[in-house]
Amino acid sequence: MVWNYIRITGRFTIEVSVLTGSDTIGNYNTHATAKIVISDKNGSYKSYEVPVITGNMLKHWHAVYLAKTYEALGGQQLNELCKKGIGLRGYKLEKEKMEYADSESDAIKDLCNDIHGFLIPDKQLKRDSLVKFSFGIPILNEKVLENVSRFTTLHNRVDPVRRENTEMMIFKQEYSTAPLYGFAITMDLAYVMTPIYEITQNKNQQQEKTDEEEKNRRKKAAVLALLYMFNGVGSKQARALPIIDVKELLIAVSNVPIPNLVNGAYEDYIDKSLQIIEAFKKIIGNDRVKLYGYGIDKKYCNKIECKDSLDELFDIIINT
Repeated sequence: MVWNYIRITGRFTIEVSVLTGSDTIGNYNTHATAKIVISDKNGSYKSYEVPVITGNMLKHWHAVYLAKTYEALGGQQLNELCKKGIGLRGYKLEKEKMEYADSESDAIKDLCNDIHGFLIPDKQLKRDSLVKFSFGIPILNEKVLENVSRFTTLHNRVDPVRRENTEMMIFKQEYSTAPLYGFAITMDLAYVMTPIYEITQNKNQQQEKTDEEEKNRRKKAAVLALLYMFNGVGSKQARALPIIDVKELLIAVSNVPIPNLVNGAYEDYIDKSLQIIEAFKKIIGNDRVKLYGYGIDKKYCNKIECKDSLDELFDIIINT
């Protein structure tokens, strides 16, 4: 059984990678940046412009890996765009010709429409994404921020045809390196294969049985796709595979809606997340929320079920 509601927060290191491309100026490719602000002990504020990994980019790669994992699990209900990792959603499952869906229930027959949502303005049809990602940003700590690096590397393309002035086509690409990044993910898998904006009923019990099998496959694929991402994700992988190492993960799971955890970019994110979950558990009951950790300080392991490996962690989330 895969849990209906999953909340994840954590930290990773990044080395010499393009987290998110931003712009191209001639032969110069820039890295996406954002301004973040921290306060010091005196109450003064200091801003930093840092390389970031956008939530939109993380969402894109999750959809790509979702389709791959789903097919590996034997799933077949995905259209050609979903299968190829193209983020144009709202099209029907049918593979003969690409047409927009006529309803939400029609659209979510396709895996990517179901998990990652869609918008068809002309038909006033939409579906919210069931999986959401925050920006990945450097830890909000002055020591970390002072050591974030954004730099340029020179590349070249070689033209084997040797047309005039094209033997060597030089271009520059910005990369980034940082000691520690924080991120957060929310997954509302209770709505898998369930319309959000319209009411439908299954026609018979056999259909319900088939749906449950497919639902579980899709939910499992959505969780397992994160394993691909935790082993390296970036927007320009053709030039350089990302060098990423997950350091810490805190995961809350439940079959009832639960609050989001505090983003791993905050220094006290584990303490604050535990406070939120403990307050929530007092209201709904302790046995309805489970907490798991990977790579976190052992002092928290009396409150969190700590795991030493990612395979242990994901196995218990999917199969508990």
